[in-house]
Order: sequence, then structure tokens, then C-alpha cells
Amino acid sequence: MSNAKLTDQARTFEVIAWIAVVSLSVQFLVFLKLLTLIGPIADAIRLGDTTGLREVFQPVLYRLVDVLPALIYLGGVLAAARIFGRVANGDLFSKANSQGLADVGSSLLWGAAASALIVPWIKSWLDGEYGFSGIRLESETWVIAVIGGAILILGKMMAQAGRLQSELSEII
Repeated sequence: MSNAKLTDQARTFEVIAWIAVVSLSVQFLVFLKLLTLIGPIADAIRLGDTTGLREVFQPVLYRLVDVLPALIYLGGVLAAARIFGRVANGDLFSKANSQGLADVGSSLLWGAAASALIVPWIKSWLDGEYGFSGIRLESETWVIAVIGGAILILGKMMAQAGRLQSELSEII
């Protein structure tokens, strides 16, 4: 693949990634319905009603817990967008790109863990069970976790290769 083709693909994926970031961010704001809480929160604070505040925030906490994996994945999309931008500018095998790959992999792993373990656990606590309501292991969760691990390892391998290249350059 020529550098021009790689640059064009990287620019295309950078644009797609930033569109995804904006789209996901808007979807989160709509899903969380944060703007609808301003009035009830102001009323509860003005009246000093802590019970009212709890009633206002509990649905928000449930919604935040529901989107936790997606928020973590969003961090990976942001890291990927930055990688695409650097590649489009000709920066291929850099420390920043290897760290970015590790960040993408970590985001996928943590997002899968949140989906499978953390979200069910937090929801059980919010429901007053104060225990663990189970694990959600779906095939998508396994796939995302494994691909995240692979990308994380690739990022670390790329960083190690960069260090070895620097050492070899010093020797020669």
C-alpha cells in the first residue's frame, strides 16, 4: 500500500471517528436527559429537600450506569481518531501511536469488563440488593475483550520495537 493511499484512508477514518465522537456525545446527552433535571434539582435545592434530590438523581444514576461501557468505548474512539490523524500526517511508528493503540485496547477491555461485571454489580447496589446480581457474558462482550487485548498487546509490541530500533540506531 502506498503512503498516499494510507494517508487517504487514515484521513477518512479520522473523519469517521470524529463523526462518531460527536454523534455518541449527542446521544449520551439525549439519553441522560440532563437538561430536564435543571428545574427539579433547583426546586429541591431551594426547598432543602434531600429526598427530592435523591428521587431526581436516582434515574440519572441508572442511566449513567447503563451507558458506562459506551462511555469507556468512547475513550477508545477518541484515541483511535488521534492515531488516524497522526498517521494521516505521516507519523506512523511513533511512541504516541503505540500508546494510542494501547489506549484503544484498554478501552475495549475495560468497556467489556464494565458491560459484563461492573454494570450488573452497580445496578444490584442501586436496587438495594448490596450484592452481586450476576455476570452478563454475551458473545459480543467476549469478542470485544479479545480484540481489545490484541490491540493492547500490539501497542505494547510497537512500543518495544521502537525502543529496540532506538538502541540499534545508537549502536550503528
